[in-house]
Amino acid sequence: MRRWTEELTTLMRFGGVGVLATLVHIAVAAAVFSFWTSLSPFLTNVLAFLVAFQVSLWGHRRFTFRRRGRSGRFLLIALTGFIANNGILASLLATTSISGLPAVTISTLLVPLAMFAAARLWAFA
Repeated sequence: MRRWTEELTTLMRFGGVGVLATLVHIAVAAAVFSFWTSLSPFLTNVLAFLVAFQVSLWGHRRFTFRRRGRSGRFLLIALTGFIANNGILASLLATTSISGLPAVTISTLLVPLAMFAAARLWAFA
């Protein structure tokens, strides 16, 4: 029972850090879109990812898992998530009328659960 409670607590912490990183990602994207309206959604997404990744790495090291973990593994997980994020973004842009910030927001919200499993089982194991 104790192990289950610890895992639930870790999942909740991961979610909190993830929400913060996601909000940073969306805020950076919104700021970029407001200053450079002609910038590609993909380049905007890259810039937002780079900032949000720093929040995510720091938060998971200090708060979620409370250990340094393997930065290279976490970067690989984050990049895989980012590739999935961009795949979803590309699909939205190509197949729907959704564009700009709404498309970046939707694509950013769909990846986190897989990220938790990979981080917990591999990067911060």
